[in-house]
Amino acid sequence: MKVMFLNWCNIRSFKVKAFVLICLFCVFSISSFAQDRKKLENEKAKIEKEINAINAILKETKNTKKMSASELYILKRKIASRQKLIDNISRQMGILNGEIKTTQKSITELRDEIEVLKKDYAKMLRYAQKNRTSTDKMIFIFSSKDYRQAYQRYVFFKQYGDMQKNMMQSIMDKSNELEKKTDELSLKKENQESLLQQEQKNKTSLTQEQVVKEKTIKQLSNKEKQLTKQINDKQAKRRKLQNQINAAIAAEVRKQTNIASKKKATQHPTATTHDEAKPSKKTEYVMSATPEEVKLSNSFSANKGRLPWPTDQGVVTSNFGRHPHPEMKGIMIENNGIDIRTPRGAAIRAVFEGVVSKVFTGPNGQQIVIIRHGEYLTVYTNLSSVSVSNGTKVSTKQKIGTVYTNSDNVSEINFQVWKGNSKQNPSSWIK
Repeated sequence: MKVMFLNWCNIRSFKVKAFVLICLFCVFSISSFAQDRKKLENEKAKIEKEINAINAILKETKNTKKMSASELYILKRKIASRQKLIDNISRQMGILNGEIKTTQKSITELRDEIEVLKKDYAKMLRYAQKNRTSTDKMIFIFSSKDYRQAYQRYVFFKQYGDMQKNMMQSIMDKSNELEKKTDELSLKKENQESLLQQEQKNKTSLTQEQVVKEKTIKQLSNKEKQLTKQINDKQAKRRKLQNQINAAIAAEVRKQTNIASKKKATQHPTATTHDEAKPSKKTEYVMSATPEEVKLSNSFSANKGRLPWPTDQGVVTSNFGRHPHPEMKGIMIENNGIDIRTPRGAAIRAVFEGVVSKVFTGPNGQQIVIIRHGEYLTVYTNLSSVSVSNGTKVSTKQKIGTVYTNSDNVSEINFQVWKGNSKQNPSSWIK
């Protein structure tokens, strides 16, 4: 009987170890799946937010029954985002299918483990039934040859009793775990069905949007000469505006450089003739006159790629630098910033704390705001109204004005980033 008990313990130990290894593999697999799916869910939320922003913009244009090359560009962006959303959902479904298979495998293994436990427990009960009285146990113990054997038999019965209790508890624990896994599987299958419905809905929307795109392309091709003239006129106004911005920035750089130089001169008044004869070494912070401004410059630079957008919702319709027009062949666009289309009446906000350097009116009669952040400057154009003035201290995301909406119901700002007289690509700075 003792040999049988030891053999049973060895078999149980092997089964437990094997089951633990299987469980650990399943846990690691599910954990990896969960991390990947969480990443995809975050990406999906961002894509949906962009599509919602585009829908809001296109709805305003639809109300005016006008279409332009800009709307076509936005529509293409929407189609690209829609395709990305469909791909995202497909990848989520792939991961979810993997999770479901892993969970199903785990459920099967749990059921097998419970069956083995129940069989082992039944054997123990049958053995206990044969040796059911305490008198039988006592006789067996006292019939030992010596004290040591009697003690070993006593320990055996005690361990056997504990084993029965542990076995029953193990069956209950595994049954609870099985129930939990079954509920988990049901939830995942519901998520799978929800994702499938979303995918089908987005595929239908994509087909409709592609039809609208082709229709728009046809409409625009019929008035190509008119659009070319409009784009050239816009470019001419942009150049006039940019000349004003360049002049304002150059004046601010000279002003702040002089302040910094005078500040430095007062801090180091004693300089030998020999030193003065040497060419002055350019300092890193030519526009920062105080330690606070140096700190602000460093903070602005450290947030590159993490600055908030100058508007809560928006779509980039023209990128930084010189590039061909996205729809009209032979036309080049020169952009010192990025153009951002926004919903009507959108609030324009500072992307970082700083001081308003200049507020002025552009050639189209709209307002421009320049904010200085130590060595850096940010520019916000095409505002219908402004809530700040020269010298105003602003905080990150503080409203500085409202976007202007033209007669075609287009609300668009041009946003620029400068380091002194050096223009930067705003797309590298904002999120």
